[in-house]
Amino acid sequence: MPAITTDYSNTCEEIKYYHKQILEEANHNSKIKELYKGCQILFSPLHPKPKFLLIGFNPGGGYYKWHGEIVEQFKPMPALEYYLNKHTLGEQTKTLFKKAGKNYELEHSTVKINFYTWATDNVSDFNELMRLLPKELSANLFHYSRVWTKQLIESIQPEYIICEGFKAFDEIEVLFSDKSKVNHEEHVRSFMTVEGTKIIGYKRNQGSIIGKSEIANYLNKF
Repeated sequence: MPAITTDYSNTCEEIKYYHKQILEEANHNSKIKELYKGCQILFSPLHPKPKFLLIGFNPGGGYYKWHGEIVEQFKPMPALEYYLNKHTLGEQTKTLFKKAGKNYELEHSTVKINFYTWATDNVSDFNELMRLLPKELSANLFHYSRVWTKQLIESIQPEYIICEGFKAFDEIEVLFSDKSKVNHEEHVRSFMTVEGTKIIGYKRNQGSIIGKSEIANYLNKF
């Protein structure tokens, strides 16, 4: 079994453990049950050393909306989710990569995850969910999400990490104490890790990517 598959399987089992703890709390708290839309780690195949790793803040409630049940998806997807389902962020991302001349890499050499694997309808609901959960559980979810995300990055070894919004970028930036080429602009932020991974975050308004042409140019320059 390839190392990346073993690493992912180990991380997946740890995440499942905490997913079950949230479900247990939901059984005793109707508000938690209302807010929590499930757990999903990968939104793409698990490519080793891809060109791009996309990292969002947390999964949305789309699966729950369409299927009427929480998502419990722990296996890699057959293709990048943006090519399997049509929604605003996916279409905006495809437009961005087209402007950058990187359509092929997006479709064939991209892995997609979120910093937090716990699905909610929006960030406000995520914050409310964390507030309602027992303090020790909530603290563990925040702590281990950082551990898991760093593990996934080190295992996947992408050339570029694209953070889908400044909230995701801020979380990723904290993971790397040693960095270079730090740059914060109005619509885009970036830095490089000591291993040479290039990390870029862009400004979002809901599903819309602000300043796509600017970000596309920036992606090619970096």
